[in-house]
Amino acid sequence: MNRFQDKRDKEEDSSKLNCTRRHNIMELDLDYLERGGASSLTVGAPSVEPSPDSLDLIKVVLLGAPAVGKTSIIQQFVWSDFSEEYVPTDRKHTFYPSVIINEHLYEVKITDVPVIPYFPINSYYEWAHYRFYGLRNATAYILVFDLSNVETFQYIRALREQMVESRDMRNVPVLVVGNKQDLLCSNVPSGTTGLQQLAMAESACVDSREKRRNIVNLVRKHWKCGYVECSAKYNWRVIAVFKELMEMIDALEWTSAGRGLDPVPEFSIGGGPSENSRCAIA
Repeated sequence: MNRFQDKRDKEEDSSKLNCTRRHNIMELDLDYLERGGASSLTVGAPSVEPSPDSLDLIKVVLLGAPAVGKTSIIQQFVWSDFSEEYVPTDRKHTFYPSVIINEHLYEVKITDVPVIPYFPINSYYEWAHYRFYGLRNATAYILVFDLSNVETFQYIRALREQMVESRDMRNVPVLVVGNKQDLLCSNVPSGTTGLQQLAMAESACVDSREKRRNIVNLVRKHWKCGYVECSAKYNWRVIAVFKELMEMIDALEWTSAGRGLDPVPEFSIGGGPSENSRCAIA
């Protein structure tokens, strides 16, 4: 019986290995997902176990004020999952998707960290207060704020100023993301009805649009950073967030490798990558 049981166990292990291999080579076209094709695909969760760092590893760190949806954005991108329950991030979490863009494969390390009160001004402060977070040696940053609470933008504004003062930010892509797009114009008191409530809603929307316009102008024209709005709850433009970031990284890689004579594109102009580019997650 033991001999037959061992044979059966080996066959099951072999089957699991084949399934794992098939999953690892799966490539999901992000353009297709953006057009709403995700409903017809079954996607397994990539490994979140720590993997050894390498020179080719793209290290992306998400930063933002409490409850702006940093973790939700990552989980939607990696797992296509969203939780209504808010659980503050209390420790570092890392994710390791493989992304293909413009026929170039990147191994990406996405780091989700607890809210930090300040960006470390040097390696000593990072070691003392944010050990193993990898804040100062990140390849790129995603700064997230809540579109329905513009005050959360002031947090990433102060954080970016500290980043610029404390490390060389040349050739370090920064993408600003406005999350919770689904909550815009929804915070209208329910005590009124009819035309009065409609007027209040329209007024709130106008005020919100003006504030967002000022933020977009600051981020794109003055900071020269990328900007994307999304909703992690409904998975609106979450793929676009990482596609935009990888476009920025790929453009820098292309230029630094001497593969083209064209200058690096202004990521802030146009609001996104070109239509002809292709991006996929493996």
